[in-house]
Amino acid sequence: MTAPRVEALERRLFWLSLALSAVGSLVAWICFGGREAISFVGGAGLAGGELLWLRSTIYTIFSGDLKGSKLKVLAGFFLRLLLIPLCLYAMIRFLFLDIIAAVAGFAVFVCSVFVEGVLEAFGSSPK
Repeated sequence: MTAPRVEALERRLFWLSLALSAVGSLVAWICFGGREAISFVGGAGLAGGELLWLRSTIYTIFSGDLKGSKLKVLAGFFLRLLLIPLCLYAMIRFLFLDIIAAVAGFAVFVCSVFVEGVLEAFGSSPK
């Protein structure tokens, strides 16, 4: 995959994730109420931040930039994995958010990858 194609795929995934987040929060608001919609948005925001951090880590690894320590990259990776459940716990425990809606919002970014794969498989996605 060439660099421009990867960048185009990243943009599509980002916009698809934002669209799914907006639709999901609207459905949560209509069907379950404001607390669940805010929980959904919080989970989606956490997933978006996690994805951007992962993207930065991957670019650091594959850029060949040896100034960045390999230990620093590895520590950042494990810190990211540790912060995900801690942030979800803090959101649920201290902000009284709905756990199911927050986890569903967090899963939106994974679902966007699935939707993009289905679009690619059926040829609906731009090449």
